[in-house]
Amino acid sequence: MARIRKALTAAVTSVAALSAVLVAAPTASAYDGSPCHSPTNRQLTNPYNGLTLNQEVKYCPLWRGNVPVYAGRDANSAVVGYLTYGGSSNWFVYEKQGGTVSLSGGVNNWWASTLADNGQWGWVPEVYFSGGDNYESDAGLYEPGDVACVWPCDAYRPTPPWRA
Repeated sequence: MARIRKALTAAVTSVAALSAVLVAAPTASAYDGSPCHSPTNRQLTNPYNGLTLNQEVKYCPLWRGNVPVYAGRDANSAVVGYLTYGGSSNWFVYEKQGGTVSLSGGVNNWWASTLADNGQWGWVPEVYFSGGDNYESDAGLYEPGDVACVWPCDAYRPTPPWRA
C-alpha cells in the first residue's frame, strides 16, 4: 500500500509540475511560411505634393490573382483597382490594421498598401496573402511608425497614400 501511495504521489507531483510549465509558457505566435520578401527600392511620387521618394517595397505572395485594391482599409470603401496576378509578382509598402475581412475560411484585419495595376493607390486585405494565421500581420512588412522618416521628410507632408 505504501508503494502505491508513493507512486500516486510521484504521479500527482509530475502532473502538477507539467501543469505549471504549461501555464508559465509564453503564447506562441503562428509561423508565417510565406512572408513578404525581396526588399527593393522604388521611386514613388506623392500625388498630394508631387515629390518623388526613394521608398523600400517588398514583394508579398498572394494566394490568387484578381485581388481588389480598396481606397481605404475597409471592405466597404471603393475598389480603386485590382492586382491581376497572384504569387509574388506584387509589391507592397506598409501594413496597418483596419476593417476585418473574411474570405475562404480566413479572416484578417491587417491591410497592406500598394499601387493597383491601373496606377491607383490603395489597400489590400492581408486575407489574400499566403501564409500566416487569422488576425496576424505579415512577417515581412512594416507599419509606417516602424521606419524613421529619411530626407526629404517634407515629402511625407501631406501623408502619401501608402502611409495614410
